[in-house]
Amino acid sequence: MCLLLLAAGLRLWQVTTLPDGLNQAEINDLLLTEVARQGRIEVLYDPIRVGIDATPREGLYHTALAAITSITGSGDVLGARLFSVWMNLLALALVYALVSRLYSPLAGVAALALLTVNMWDILGGRGISREALLPALVTATMLMLARSLSLYREHHARLPLTAPFAALGLLLGLGFYIHPVHFMIVLVSMILIAYMLLTRQPVPHRNYLTFTLLIMIIIAMPYLISNLRLPGLAGAGRIFEGYQVAQNPPLEALVLGLNGILFRGDVSPLRNLPGRPLVDLVSGLILLTGVLVALREWRKPRYLLPLLMLVALLPPAFMKADIPNFQGYLALLPALAVFFGLGIHTLAVSFRKNGMQWVWVGLAVGLIFNLVWTGRDLFLIWPELDAVQTAYHTRIAQIAHDLDQTAGNVPTIICEPGLQAPETRGVYSNLSLLYLMLNRQDIPFRYADCGTGLVFARGGGAEQIVFLEPDALDKVHPYLQNWLAQGEIVAQPDLPADAIVRLDVEQALADQVGAFTTTAPVQFAPEVADETAVALPPVAFGGNVTFLGYDRLEQGTYSPGGIVTLVTYWRVDGETPPDLQFFTHILADPGAAPVAQTDTVSVYIPSLKDRDVFIQVTFIPLPESLPEGEYRVSVGAYQLGGRGRMPVLQDGQPKGNRLFLGSIQVALE
Repeated sequence: MCLLLLAAGLRLWQVTTLPDGLNQAEINDLLLTEVARQGRIEVLYDPIRVGIDATPREGLYHTALAAITSITGSGDVLGARLFSVWMNLLALALVYALVSRLYSPLAGVAALALLTVNMWDILGGRGISREALLPALVTATMLMLARSLSLYREHHARLPLTAPFAALGLLLGLGFYIHPVHFMIVLVSMILIAYMLLTRQPVPHRNYLTFTLLIMIIIAMPYLISNLRLPGLAGAGRIFEGYQVAQNPPLEALVLGLNGILFRGDVSPLRNLPGRPLVDLVSGLILLTGVLVALREWRKPRYLLPLLMLVALLPPAFMKADIPNFQGYLALLPALAVFFGLGIHTLAVSFRKNGMQWVWVGLAVGLIFNLVWTGRDLFLIWPELDAVQTAYHTRIAQIAHDLDQTAGNVPTIICEPGLQAPETRGVYSNLSLLYLMLNRQDIPFRYADCGTGLVFARGGGAEQIVFLEPDALDKVHPYLQNWLAQGEIVAQPDLPADAIVRLDVEQALADQVGAFTTTAPVQFAPEVADETAVALPPVAFGGNVTFLGYDRLEQGTYSPGGIVTLVTYWRVDGETPPDLQFFTHILADPGAAPVAQTDTVSVYIPSLKDRDVFIQVTFIPLPESLPEGEYRVSVGAYQLGGRGRMPVLQDGQPKGNRLFLGSIQVALE
């Protein structure tokens, strides 16, 4: 019980923040979980049809996770990780039950102790992945085989057999819907049953075996039919997916795989402190002792069972593109724990009563050593590696944690380069990852590209501007950086140093807009007003937007091929068309076609609210062949799809559909 409590503590400690974020494999599984939540329950998920970059997946894990997170919250990473933790703790309990019944209670304690403090078992047991279910599946299958076939060291004649045979059939059938490696588990079960029947081993109620096979076939039939209909997704063909014999011959793969257990482990920061072996050397030697004992006693089914499971699961674990790959070792861990327990049991039998206390002392010392070793590597060193933080998108996760606490009360502007609409963004974009890691899904974010556009919520009141990309703050246009400099960068230990800027520029913005009444005169289009008539901002447009004023950053004369930079200020005064676009024209004559133009929008219009002000920096490249002379500058707004320009309004009456902002001079150098 104490070991299980320790195991629960190690797996639940900082379960949502260690690591802080999600890796790509976890993201894929969460995306498939969302697909299942939307009602697309499939036996095999085709990644191409679903729209993710992943290998085909069996659907049971995602369906179960969708059901669980529908209760805990669809955006709750805690709920997603807790499912893996529960299954891992179940696997630990089953390992103890299996090993103590096969060999001795001491062996069960030893096997449980090995997995309790094993770094990869902890990491794999809290990761969001279907592989997290494999230790429980493998151990439960071994336990039901041992119970059904009476492999226990002590015979339990009075126990009913219907339940274990039914449970065995259920496990053998459901496992197909979890992972392709289950084919190897079923193979082990069939070989063991066949061996016991051929060697006339005592198998109680042999007719129950037919019952077990019938249950397995009934449950697995939809999966087998799906494999026949979709051979490209078939699980049997994915057991060794990515493995190339020419790159890693089987013998070399075996050596590298075994080396990963004892000497140099997985080098990927996704799964390990790079290079750390799966187990310590002493535990590895004890484990090897257990394997040798099982080989010596292989004719006895209770020794043959873990041997068959080890032999069957070694190839899927070791035959990978990158060896050693601890992801494939998760199914192998229960068998290794069985042999470690058997090794301890063998040592205890060898020492007999006079040395039993030293076996317990050695086991306690090994447990403490591994606890300290794992605690240091897992909680102190591993999460601080730059490679780990990159692989788990830690920056986005830390921002999400902060927004969960603050964005409900403070207007929040998300900087999104390229300004993709939230509903059309790529599944692996920073914005998509942010939404995936947020616990709150109802936050009314505003969006701007922040390189050439900023939003001042509610007329410049208190707000926070979020930069999802590293160094994005340095890429902001200098004109906009002057506004950001009036705020402060949020400095917190658990937040990137350049991620969030808190800003309150209500008075400064009011002063700037007030100054435009004298520094930024405008004119209505000449076809509707006298060219000499000057208007003062603000000027209302149709679509509930108001032009507040402008700054022209370069003064004087432009050269052909130069770039005119114009900064315009706009205000939202109600519901606006979602497809609103802004144009800037350079014209030789107001009635002629523009000689240069830029149509752009630097904010996501549908996200804006009443009284929001936004700044837009527009660049208008001049043609290389542009003749010398004076050119007019005009601006306006229109809807995409040919639905026309927004009218300019004066006292509610239309005054054309564009404003003129003075002129520029073009001359050759």
